[in-house]
Amino acid sequence: MLLNILIYSGVGLFIGAIVGFAFYKWGSRIYLKQAETEAAEMIDEAKELAEIKEIERNEIQTEIEMELWTKSEPDMLKLELQVSDLEAEFQEKKTATDSYFSSNKSTQDKKHNEIRQKELEIKKKQLFHQDFKKMIKAEQKKMVQELSSKLNVSPEDTKRAIADEFIHDIKRLIVRDAENYELDVKEQQEVIAKRLLDIALDRFARSYCPERGIAPVYFPENYHRPWLVDAHKKNLAKIQDLTGCDVIVEPENDMIGVAGFDPVRRELTRRVLERLLKEKKTITTEYIDRTYNNQKNELFKQIKHDGDAIAKELKLDNMHPEVKQMMGSLRFRYSFTQNQYFHCGEVGWLCGLLSGELGLDVKIGKRSGLLHDIGKSMDHAIDGGHAVIGANFIAKRGETPEIVHNVRAHHYDETPNTPHAFLVIAADAMSGGRPGARRSTLETYAQKITELQEIARSFEGVTDCFVLSGGRECRVYVNNKKITDRDALDLSMKIAAQIEKECNYPGHIKVVVVRETIIQEHTMGKQKYKEEESV
Repeated sequence: MLLNILIYSGVGLFIGAIVGFAFYKWGSRIYLKQAETEAAEMIDEAKELAEIKEIERNEIQTEIEMELWTKSEPDMLKLELQVSDLEAEFQEKKTATDSYFSSNKSTQDKKHNEIRQKELEIKKKQLFHQDFKKMIKAEQKKMVQELSSKLNVSPEDTKRAIADEFIHDIKRLIVRDAENYELDVKEQQEVIAKRLLDIALDRFARSYCPERGIAPVYFPENYHRPWLVDAHKKNLAKIQDLTGCDVIVEPENDMIGVAGFDPVRRELTRRVLERLLKEKKTITTEYIDRTYNNQKNELFKQIKHDGDAIAKELKLDNMHPEVKQMMGSLRFRYSFTQNQYFHCGEVGWLCGLLSGELGLDVKIGKRSGLLHDIGKSMDHAIDGGHAVIGANFIAKRGETPEIVHNVRAHHYDETPNTPHAFLVIAADAMSGGRPGARRSTLETYAQKITELQEIARSFEGVTDCFVLSGGRECRVYVNNKKITDRDALDLSMKIAAQIEKECNYPGHIKVVVVRETIIQEHTMGKQKYKEEESV
């Protein structure tokens, strides 16, 4: 009984589930149809709204177009009138042009026909000229044969004789022109040389160096002195041993003196001292060693950089590294207070400019001018003149014989025999002789004054000598009883030649000989005054 109830219940539940599912499906279909209907209605409404909006937009656009047309209609009418006027003007000009062209066409055709006739005439004349030339050649040939038969001389011999005579005349004219040109050059050589120098100086745009020497070293404060100058002077001895220069410290002087023949060592000593004096503590020998090594490395880096920079500035390639290093070391070498590094750069530029003006090789001129004083970086350690030292140095490092000769000959240690050698001499004088380039120190100036006075006073008849204008003028006074006016002229030339031979100086020195003539005469008093005085 219970089992039947369960069976009937399960069957009822199953049937109910089927019926419920069927109602669910039916309801879903009805809901979907309703949703689709609503969606279609919404779409229709949206389309109607879109159509309404489109109609409104078209109406607004039409209104705007009408409004704009109303505003622009006068301007458009004006433009149309202008266009019509331009078209009418164009038609008038076109008509005038066509008429002008048609009127000139006949004239052009007539000129064209005339040109054709002239061309035909020219062709006829050319043919006649060719025939005439052939006839002349035939007559010439006939005349040469007749003349040769009468003179018993072959045409080749006659031509050769005429050619020899013509060549002889040309050579004579060339020699005459060359002699005249040589005379003109001799007369105008000073003007030509000055013009070339003026052009080179005008083209030279490199800035001049205002340096006058290595800066001295001073004690910043009095309390720095004991830090560097200890009781036993071990620090100074250590610095001197490392740098190879003498360090001079006077008790009453705040400046520290540095003495040495090597300019690079002097600069290194100066840098070491400046760096040590910046410390605010007691200086030890270990710190001096470390400072020396650091400053030495920095100095060598600067020397290498300066050597590369000057070669790059003048665009000189294939230069030996040791040559560039020596050029960099000239940065600390001075001659008559002129920095030799910048002096060599100036001479290189000026020599290159002069070479360009004379049509010579500019690179050879620049290279010779740059290297001409390289020996000054070594003359403190090698005996001899700096020109010979520098020439020997660059010869061993691959420089050409011409460059070596130009360097060796710039102070006449070797007779100059190339154009560039003379240009190096001229450029060297231009760089050293410009105003403000060089000046003498007190010692060299006093030595120069003494030398000039000794040379002038060594000649007979000289009573006194004064050096004026900073050593540029030597004024010599002579005894008028021993020296005549003609002797004074000869004496001035002799003194100038002796100064050129014995003295080394930049620029020119003017020698002035002063011969003073003194005439005296005495008057005699009247006799009666003497008698009264005796009474």
